[in-house]
Amino acid sequence: GASMPADAGGGGGAAGDDLSRLSVGELKKQLFWCGAAVPSGHLEKSDLVAAVKKAREEKAERDKHKAAEDEQKRKQEQEKRAEKAKADAARPCPRPLNYEQKQDKSSQDVVDLHVLSED
Repeated sequence: GASMPADAGGGGGAAGDDLSRLSVGELKKQLFWCGAAVPSGHLEKSDLVAAVKKAREEKAERDKHKAAEDEQKRKQEQEKRAEKAKADAARPCPRPLNYEQKQDKSSQDVVDLHVLSED
């Protein structure tokens, strides 16, 4: 958002003073960045300042929740990527089928039974 002057630190009043120094256009931009709707109708600058303050608080709340959700999503994405990487690794470039390949006994039994049942 807007960079605050160094002397604007401290209580909530400082942020309000900071906002009241902004132009109406800037205040509307702040609202937009916070994802809040610009109030309609005839607005006093103080209405916009109050709206921006409220929007910033709501955004801070949302960001806290979003940060937690994003963290979960990121973990899921990482797991998916890891699984995909494993799957890709398990699927090497196609090469000619080798019919003489030895199979373990159990899968061979299944094939034999299948062949027998077709007669």
